[in-house]
Formats: sequence, structure tokens, C-alpha cells
Amino acid sequence: MMPMDYRKLLLKKAMIPGSLGFLGDLALQLAKFYPRPLDTFSLLLFAGDHGIHAEGVTYSPQEITWQQTRNFASGGGACTLFAKLNGVDLKIIDVGVAGSFDPSTSVIDRKVGFGTKNFLHEQAMTDKECASAIEVGRAMTRSSGADLIGFGEMGVANTTSSSAIVAALLDRKPEDVTDGGSGLSEPDLRHKIEVIRKGLAFHTRRDPLDVLSAFGGFEHGAIVGGILEAYTTEKPILLDGFVVGAAALVAAMIDPNVKQNFIFAHRSGMKGSGILLEALGCTKPILDFGMYLGEGTGALTAWPIVRQASHILWEMSEFEQAEVTDSTAILRSKGLL
Repeated sequence: MMPMDYRKLLLKKAMIPGSLGFLGDLALQLAKFYPRPLDTFSLLLFAGDHGIHAEGVTYSPQEITWQQTRNFASGGGACTLFAKLNGVDLKIIDVGVAGSFDPSTSVIDRKVGFGTKNFLHEQAMTDKECASAIEVGRAMTRSSGADLIGFGEMGVANTTSSSAIVAALLDRKPEDVTDGGSGLSEPDLRHKIEVIRKGLAFHTRRDPLDVLSAFGGFEHGAIVGGILEAYTTEKPILLDGFVVGAAALVAAMIDPNVKQNFIFAHRSGMKGSGILLEALGCTKPILDFGMYLGEGTGALTAWPIVRQASHILWEMSEFEQAEVTDSTAILRSKGLL
């Protein structure tokens, strides 16, 4: 529960009580972490390929993962643009792309493997690979000195893996949490759902780490590790959309306390986003723009709002300072506050 003095501090600000709505609530949430404004945000984007791609669950060829990862590192892509515009420290990390990058690029090499395996036939990751991916995320988060941490992802077919993770951990039908991702016809969407259904029947263990190993990508594992490390270091986490949310669900199943550090950037346009947000404890995300690009773009878009909210308690003038009649006191005297 928020210390009462922060609520009292908010009520002293020269405005009608509650008139900033959700921004006021966000200011109070952020005050749990720092008694000051937030100045810096670091977004770690992990890239990896998926063996389930072989089952025709997306129209996108697998090489797009490598191409886009290189593009991001070269300054292209929505994530890079948004990071540049908003002063975000964006790091592009290869944790499992099915290809290599020239050392001259700014892609950070933390590769665990050249893509996961096909989860219809075996675990996507071995237990050892899963543990290694988690440690990559922990290490990258430890190296960040930013006030706020966020995660992005790039991986063709990773919506299939994400839907399988969410369906497994929440005991939902795959059709409840699966849509066309990058765009599928109705017959091909039904095929994607059936692939996930078969995978759920093949991998029956529901421990969160077992589910992660069975269905997840290396990027999922790294994000799980990053979230767990951020909680350990008492750092707030600005969550992106459905793919990052699936990893966050794994982390929350491992340690439910991590949910205390979640700030929900947006409601993804992906089917199942509402189910996932509810499971993670979100009552209202910051944005609801119908975005489903991934790459951390939801978190990057929400960051200016988060930063603005973080300044309210510490820099906005109070009634007495501003020599403004205290509307809080008026409402309190009438028994309305």
C-alpha cells in the first residue's frame, strides 16, 4: 500500500483533487520506487528464431528475424525511431537468431542457439538452453543503470510460441488467445490454432519453467530473466505487449511478487491481450491504441507519459507555494473528500 504521505503530497498540489485521473495514480505507483522523477529508460530488445515456424504458422519467412534485427541495429525500424525520439537507451541483443551478425554492427552477441526446436516434436529449448537464456536477461538487466527497464522482442513465429505459453499457464483454449499475428487467412489461422493444440497435448507439464522450455523462444527466456532481475534490484518494469506479456506471465508464475513492479504500457491489439493483462494484475494499461507490432513499441510510446507522471509529486507547485486557494481544503470542509 502506498505510504499515506505521498497521497497527502498529491492532494497539496495546486489542482482539483483527482483531476489528473490516471496520471495521479501512476505518480503514486512510481513513488514506490524512487522519491524523485524518472530520468532514464532502457529497453532491451532480444531477438530469436522459432522452430515452430516450420509448421507454416506465419506467412513471414524466417529470414525476416535476421533482417529486422540488423535493421534495428542500423538505426531503422519503429523501435529505433521511437527510442531516438524519446531519448531511450535501446539495446539490440541476439539471443537466438538463426544467423550471425557482422561484429561491426551494434547487435550485442549473447547467442544461446541458432533458433529453437519445433515444439510439436520436442522441447523448443533444452533445460540448459532455457537457463542460459534466462541468465542472459539477468546479466543485461544488471548492466543497465536506467531508472526504468523495458523489454522488446523480434522473432518470426513468436506469437505462436506466446499463445502456447499463455494457453498452457492459464489453462485456456488456444483459440481464446491466438489470432493471425502478422496476418493469416481464416483457414491458416485455424491451422495455427491446431498446431498449438497439438503442442499443448504433446507437452503436458505445466510448471512455468517447463512451459517456457517446451514452447518459448530464447527471447522469451531472456525477458523472463530480465524481469526477475529487475524485481531483485527493485527496478520498475514497463511492460510491452503480448509477446513480452507471455514472458512476464512465466516470471509471475515463478515469483508472484514481480507483479508489484509492473507498469503496463498498453493493451495489445492481439487476441488474448485482455486475458493476459487480467492474469498479470492489470486493471488499466496506459495506452489502448490497437498496436501489435511488438519490438517494445508500446513501452516506447508510453515512456513519455510515465516520465511526465513521475514529475508530478516532486515538481508541481502546491497551493500554498503558488498562492492559489486550496480546493482540496474546500472539498474536505464539505465532507466531499
